[in-house]
Amino acid sequence: MEIIIRDIPEEGQDLHFDSQSEGWFRELMTDAFLDLYKKGDKASVNLHLLRTGPNVDCRGVLQSDYHPTCCRCLEVFEARLDIPFHLTLAPLYESDRQLKTESEDEDDLVMEDLEFAYYEGDRFNLGNVLREQIILAIPMQPLCFDACRGLCQRCGVDLNKNPCDCKREEEDPRWETLKAFKTKI
Repeated sequence: MEIIIRDIPEEGQDLHFDSQSEGWFRELMTDAFLDLYKKGDKASVNLHLLRTGPNVDCRGVLQSDYHPTCCRCLEVFEARLDIPFHLTLAPLYESDRQLKTESEDEDDLVMEDLEFAYYEGDRFNLGNVLREQIILAIPMQPLCFDACRGLCQRCGVDLNKNPCDCKREEEDPRWETLKAFKTKI
């Protein structure tokens, strides 16, 4: 969805989209989540756009159901993402010389850099902004619950459902000396 900068009123603009009624938003969710977003999952976004000169302040909350795979037990489970975000959009640099001058002064990436983006021309694609926020918010190692016990490393049994009958090996006696070792702080 394209947002034209000059069409944003001076007092700002509130927008709301949900996946049940907005086809472009449902398609965006499917694209951003890939196979984690199912057909019946619900998603919505509430945002406020405020134009300050050529910059646009974009604040909002995106909420979505999705179905990740637990990184310990490999079970697919239903989860919900609540993604609050704040992003300042500014016009892209006018010249390569200005960009080169600015990039020479750059240091390490800081949190403010994640809340800043550029747009070209007189509009920006809201779908791209939302897609980026989703991708950044998806956990890299999702857990079905915090105390998930995972799979047995030997037989592959889901330890959340059944205990494992694998025989535990005794530890190598050569490590006993290190167990007794205590560091002084």
